[in-house]
Amino acid sequence: MPRKTYLSIHPKRQPSARTPRTPRTPTSGLLLVLAITIAAWGSLLPGCNILGPALYLAHGPEKIKQLVELDKERPVVIFLDDRAGVIRNARLRDAITTTPSQELLDHEVVDHVIDSKAVAAVVSHEPRSDLLPISVIGQKVNADIVIYVEPEVFTLSPDNQTYIPTAKFEVKIIDAQDDSRIWPDKPEGYTFSVSAHTKQGAPPSSASARNQAEQEFAVFVGQRLAQMFYSHEKTSASDSRTHK
Repeated sequence: MPRKTYLSIHPKRQPSARTPRTPRTPTSGLLLVLAITIAAWGSLLPGCNILGPALYLAHGPEKIKQLVELDKERPVVIFLDDRAGVIRNARLRDAITTTPSQELLDHEVVDHVIDSKAVAAVVSHEPRSDLLPISVIGQKVNADIVIYVEPEVFTLSPDNQTYIPTAKFEVKIIDAQDDSRIWPDKPEGYTFSVSAHTKQGAPPSSASARNQAEQEFAVFVGQRLAQMFYSHEKTSASDSRTHK
């Protein structure tokens, strides 16, 4: 039987032919020599905490490892199942799904990502009393893997006073072709929480300011969701991501 092929609705970005490879410069060699020299000094000075910067120069910023690896060749779709209406409009839901979809392609995690709008079209007509299984939804949009995301919290202020954008989701990865759970093992899924750094003052009061703040946070959440699937540099202390 011939191998089934799929069309990626989000085409993989190709590097521009005009963009040359960055040539190796003497600066990189100087940094390595400097790192080695500093490390040597640190070993000679008792109680000196100078080895940290040396290791940073030699190895670069600290990286956070991916939580789970996706099969690069199998088509993926992100299914944001917000039946409870936690996220207040389709624009924000779209940002939370399209942002990680493109990130997965940009970072070459997978070769094909199906547009999440295809999933939305499938579930828009299902009766609440007879919900389609996640695997069936994946099959209907020609996806092998479904990243299932169910929101529990999405707010700019957890207490309506402090401006701390916060989101919480349950994440599951489903093999749509054989109707099985890929990750995690626990039935309730994986708790994925995101908090942006605390803002000064109260949450936005005007509709336009609130819309902008929510849109920016939705993109931020989407980026953090994608980072579950590839190793990345640790962000500043002002941003936190909690996995449970």
